[in-house]
Amino acid sequence: MQDQGKQPNQTEPALKQALGHPKRLEIFDYLTQKGGADGAELVEALDLPASRVKYHLSVLQGADLIAYAEERGRGSTNRYVAAA
Repeated sequence: MQDQGKQPNQTEPALKQALGHPKRLEIFDYLTQKGGADGAELVEALDLPASRVKYHLSVLQGADLIAYAEERGRGSTNRYVAAA
């Protein structure tokens, strides 16, 4: 019988799956080190097609590891940032 006081941790498998791919880990590390980047910068830095970068970003977002931040001001850019 399962202990009623403990809830299974649903986050851990999602994190392992999200960071289990070398390119996603590379993207996460890049965003952490640079403080954020837009999609075009990631495509160039990782030498991946835009569609693959977008896919990997969506997996990382689904695991709440990164967020899409709209920056207002000069040029109004949208950037992906590592979640706090």
